[in-house]
Amino acid sequence: MTHGAPGEVAFVLHTHLPYLKHHGTWPVGEEWLFQAWAESWLPVTAMLLRLAEDGHRDVLTLGVTPLVAEQVADRRLRNELGTWVGGQMWRAEEQRWQGWHAGEEVAALATFYWRHYAAVLATHEQVEAAGGLLAVWRDLADRGVIELLGGPATHPYLPLQTDPALIDAQLACGLDAQAAWAGARPRGIWAPECGYRPAGRVADATAAPLRVDRLGTPTLPRTGPELPGLEEFYARAGVDHFLVDAATLVRAAGGGERDWTRRPAVPDPAAGDAYEVVHDGVLVGDSDVVAFARDLSVAYRVWSPTSGYPGDPWYRDYYARGDWGMHPSWRVTDHELGPMEKAVYEPARAAARVADHVDDLAGVLHEVLDRRPGELVVAAYDTELFGHWWFEGPAWLEGLLRLLADDPTLTTTTLAARVDRHPPTRRLALPESSWGFAKGHASWVTPETRAMWVDLRRAEQRAREVLAATAGAGGDGTLAAGRRQLARELALLTSSDWPFMVTRGNAAGYGFERFAGHRAALDQLADAVERDDPDLAVLVAELAGRDDAPTDPTPFVDALSAPSVP
Repeated sequence: MTHGAPGEVAFVLHTHLPYLKHHGTWPVGEEWLFQAWAESWLPVTAMLLRLAEDGHRDVLTLGVTPLVAEQVADRRLRNELGTWVGGQMWRAEEQRWQGWHAGEEVAALATFYWRHYAAVLATHEQVEAAGGLLAVWRDLADRGVIELLGGPATHPYLPLQTDPALIDAQLACGLDAQAAWAGARPRGIWAPECGYRPAGRVADATAAPLRVDRLGTPTLPRTGPELPGLEEFYARAGVDHFLVDAATLVRAAGGGERDWTRRPAVPDPAAGDAYEVVHDGVLVGDSDVVAFARDLSVAYRVWSPTSGYPGDPWYRDYYARGDWGMHPSWRVTDHELGPMEKAVYEPARAAARVADHVDDLAGVLHEVLDRRPGELVVAAYDTELFGHWWFEGPAWLEGLLRLLADDPTLTTTTLAARVDRHPPTRRLALPESSWGFAKGHASWVTPETRAMWVDLRRAEQRAREVLAATAGAGGDGTLAAGRRQLARELALLTSSDWPFMVTRGNAAGYGFERFAGHRAALDQLADAVERDDPDLAVLVAELAGRDDAPTDPTPFVDALSAPSVP
């Protein structure tokens, strides 16, 4: 073991779902929102409150996308979440009485689930009494427990955005919205999908690819004028650090390609492996903006495309739900078994595995950092992994954070704190990349999604034509309201979630449906605004009652009102 400055561990959580409010209930829609809220966002927040009460600081970096912030601030959704959690307690009682279908052991889990959701409901009531999740997250940030990351307004896939004015609008709108609830504009962002594009012409997602490699990664023709790298847009918006995936920095440092679905081995620090670049931030190009990359040798130990702790045989199986409306009551058991062939979940045995996996990841962190004193591991995940997808995840994360707090050779840090204490000096020109499949565009650009990209470009052009032609409209009348709603529909249409759901998700139909719905609303509004339709007020009221995010679309209205792309 090498002694020296403690190794630093930056846990980074990305809290994101698409805009689901008013857009369906089950199986995709507000049910999905309530699941993530009750099963991940509240348990993770409760964990952070306990750590804060015990005096922990610089615990982790929490990214909150503007779309999540819009939804958790909504009074109707906050009230209905309590009802939803109460419904889960009622489901536990149903399981108690109907569990005979699946056996006494399954029925006996009813008490476990009733207590679990009673605790969630208590957390929800505690959070609401404090002003809601946004108020609690702001307080945790003000107390130095967490750093809050922001993001663009509607989570667009920035590497393929062709209009620089709309990129600026996405950032301005999203960061201003966070400043309103968090009290300050965030210094850092989780770039949507960890996507990055260097300076140059933009890859044309509307065109047939020039070639597609064996992993499905398209090489696309380039379109439009030369644009600045994304780091220049971030710098203009006041952002000084952002997240990329490991492949981005490794490729920039001259590292060869590898199977990015597999956990990389921890290299010998003396071997000069290009992978060493992930152990600190780097300055991007000629800018003062820092890119941090998640360390897949650590992150993939927890969860990866091929393995990870949630797949342990003793953990609860998310998909094994039985029949008759019961809670998931079976454990992973064996990945070759069907859902109804699995063994019944045993909470005590799962808790024992949590303790084992806390020790295991602590061991991995020592393996990486003991020989790299003072260097950094970035362990980044979707917040929804903890609790929603991995039921035992919040307990694991709290156990690990408490263990690290007592370890003199390791310390947790936020990304902002790391930048301030250890300003990076290395500069790299980063390649185009993402955290998607094969670390390129393949998770968003396929033959199935090409028509979506064509439609998006047409919608951008249509919105620009109409808003530029009506740029003299007053700020308070019906026509101005129509212009604002038109900008909202375009912003929501741009979400990276829709093509991702089509290519990689479990609800392709919902992705197509949502995209088509926002596209149709945009066309309706464009026609009505263009001719100053006497029924415009009715249409605006109908659409704004459904799609009311971003709350203030002024940056989009201004960007689209320009007569042409700069």
